[in-house]
Amino acid sequence: MSHRLSGLPINLLVAVFILFSILIFTFVLVFVTIVVPGYRLTTSFKVAYNIVITVLATVLSRYASGEIQKQWLRQINHEISDVKYQLHHNPAITEKWRAVLGINTIPERIRSFRSTFVPQLSFLFTGLITAAVVAAVTLTDTTCHSEINPPRIHSGADNKCTRVVPNNRTERSSPLWEYRTFWNNDDGSAYYATTNLGCPSWSGAQYIGSINTVNPNHVAYSRSGVGIQRTAIGTPEIFYTDFPNLIEPSDGPFGRYIDQSNLRTVSQCLPIMAFNPVKCQPGGTVAYKSNVPDKVPDDQANFHQISVEADGCNYTQASAEDPNGAFGVMVSRFCPTNNNVGKGTVAMGATGIISLTLAASMGDKDFIAKHAASYEAMKAGVARNLTYAVSCKVDVRPTIQWRTLTLELRQGNLTTTPSYSKLISGVDGCDSAVTTQANWTLGDGYAGGAAAALIPPLSEGRYWNGMTNTIFNQALNVTDTSDRYSTVDSWQQLIRKKEVAGYGFNDSNNALEDVLGLTAGITMGQMSTLDSMRKSSPLADSVDFRPAAMGKATFACTRVGSGNRSALLFTLPPLLSMLMALYLLFTVPRKPTSFKTSRLDDIIAIGLAGDRELSMAYKADHLDGSQEGLQTSIPRAPSLGNPFEEDIGDDKAMGLQELRAVHRKTWN
Repeated sequence: MSHRLSGLPINLLVAVFILFSILIFTFVLVFVTIVVPGYRLTTSFKVAYNIVITVLATVLSRYASGEIQKQWLRQINHEISDVKYQLHHNPAITEKWRAVLGINTIPERIRSFRSTFVPQLSFLFTGLITAAVVAAVTLTDTTCHSEINPPRIHSGADNKCTRVVPNNRTERSSPLWEYRTFWNNDDGSAYYATTNLGCPSWSGAQYIGSINTVNPNHVAYSRSGVGIQRTAIGTPEIFYTDFPNLIEPSDGPFGRYIDQSNLRTVSQCLPIMAFNPVKCQPGGTVAYKSNVPDKVPDDQANFHQISVEADGCNYTQASAEDPNGAFGVMVSRFCPTNNNVGKGTVAMGATGIISLTLAASMGDKDFIAKHAASYEAMKAGVARNLTYAVSCKVDVRPTIQWRTLTLELRQGNLTTTPSYSKLISGVDGCDSAVTTQANWTLGDGYAGGAAAALIPPLSEGRYWNGMTNTIFNQALNVTDTSDRYSTVDSWQQLIRKKEVAGYGFNDSNNALEDVLGLTAGITMGQMSTLDSMRKSSPLADSVDFRPAAMGKATFACTRVGSGNRSALLFTLPPLLSMLMALYLLFTVPRKPTSFKTSRLDDIIAIGLAGDRELSMAYKADHLDGSQEGLQTSIPRAPSLGNPFEEDIGDDKAMGLQELRAVHRKTWN
C-alpha cells in the first residue's frame, strides 16, 4: 500500500480534502440552521468567535495555498529540466517563477499576464478563502421555530359560577336575583350563571372600558397591554399571560429555557367568538307610571315605574326619577330563553332625553331627526311622552369557534400612531389533532357566562334613572358636550358610524350591539385565566382540558451564517481553489527532477552550473579563434568567486546575461 502511495502528492490530496470540506461547510450553512446557544451574545464573545474563525480559516487556506504553490514550482522544475540551462530560450519560465513566488512587481504582472495568469488566479482564489469563511460563518440574529404543548384552558364544565341547579336550590330565592340568570329546562332544572365577585360575568363587564372605539379595525379591545384584533375576540386570557417554556433547538430536551423577551410569536388553537352574538333593532313598547309622593298620603306613596316589552321580553322596574320628567328614565332587561343556554332577548326602553341617547347608540338617524329639535322643550318640561324601545337577540353558542391564534410580540411604535407591542390575531381552522380521540367540545359555561355578563351593565342605574352610562360611553361618539346636544346635528354627531371608524365585530350593524357583543366576548376570555385555573377559584375546573393540536412558537436566536441564498457566493473561493488543485494534481508530472526551485541550495547549484557551462563555451570559442587568426574581441568572463554579487570587481566586466548574449552572437 505504501508503495502505491509513494508517487502521489499526499499533502496536495490533504489540501484538496480541506478545500472540499470548506466548500461543503459553507454550502450547508445556507440551507441548514446551526443555532448558537443564547441570544444577544456579548460583544466579547463575538469578538473572540471572529478571531478564532479568522485564525482557523487563515491556517487552512495558507496550507492549501502552500500546496498549490509547491505544485506550480514542481511544474517549473520540469520546465527547467526540459530546457536544461538554456533559460534564454524560454523567458516565460522566469516570469512564472517570480509570479509563483509572489515577488513580481505590478508592471511585471501586467507584461507577463498571459504566461502567469493561471498561477496568479489560483493564488487569488486561495487568498479569498479566509474572507469567504469568515463571512459565511458570521453570527446572525434570526428566528427559530419550536413546537409547544397546548395550554390548559377551562372546559366549560359546571363550577360555582355557572352550573346546572335543580328546582329546589336556594339560588332561585336569592335576594340578588337580578344578578343571577337562569335558563329553565323542561325537567324543572335550570342552568345558573351568577355575576358574583370572582366570576367572569362580573369581571368581564368591568372591562367594557377597554373596548377600542378609535380604530377598532386595528384592535377591537385590549387586555393586560395586549391588543386583541377582531379575528381573535374572546381569546382565553391565559394564552397571553402565561407564556410557555420554550427550549432552544440546539439545547435538546434538557436544555436551557429561553427568556420570554426572546419570544416573537406564539400560536395555539383556541376557542374564540367568531362573530357578534347580539343583534339589536328598534322595536317594542314603553309604559310608565308617575307617582309624586308629596301629593299623596304616605301609605300610598311609592316609586315611579317604567315597563318595557320587546320581542317577548317584559320587565317593569321601579325608578327614583319621574319617567315623565325632563331627563326621563330607562329600563333594561335580559330574558333567558328556556332550554337554550346562552340565548335570550334584551329589552331596553327609555323616556325623555334618554330616549334620544338610546336612539343615537342605535344609529337611528330618523328618530333623532324627528325628535331632537324638541330637546329644549323637553328640558323645560314642555314636551313630554317621548319614548324609545330596542330589542336585542342574543345567542352565544353558535359564535364560539376554534381558531389558530397568534400572539405577536414586537416593538411598540410611539413616533406616529401608538401601537401595541403585543398583538393577537386569528385565522380559521387549526392544525390536525395529535390524537384521533381529540375532544373539541366545550361546556355550557362559556355560553352561559358570556351571556350573563350583559346583566351588570344593563342593570346600571337601577332604582335611580336606569341609564346605562357605561354602555353609552362606548356606544356613542362622546367628544364635546358643551352645547348639551340642543340641535339635531349635535345628536347626529353622537352616532358612531361604521363607515368612519368601524366596529369591533365586522358584522355589527350599530354601536349598541357591537358594545354588547364585545362585552360577551371579553367575558368569554375571562373563563381561562391564571386565577380561574387555581383550585381556590370559584371557576375551579376538575377537568384537565387542553386543545388537541400542538402549538408553535418563534423566538429570536443566533445562527451561524445568514441563511440567504446570496451566501452561496462564499463557496466560490474554496470551489475554484479545489478545482485548481485537482488540475495541478493531474497535469504536473510526478517523476523527480534534478533541481527543485523551491530549495535555495538547488537555485545556487543551477547558477553555478550555468556559469561553468558558459566558461567552458568561452574557452572553447577563444581557443578556436586564436587558431584561425580571428581578431574578434570577446569580453572576458566574470569571476565565478560569487555569482550572486552585483559588483564583481571590474567596472567593465559584463554581467552573466550580457556575456551569454555576446557568445550567442559569436556562435551564430
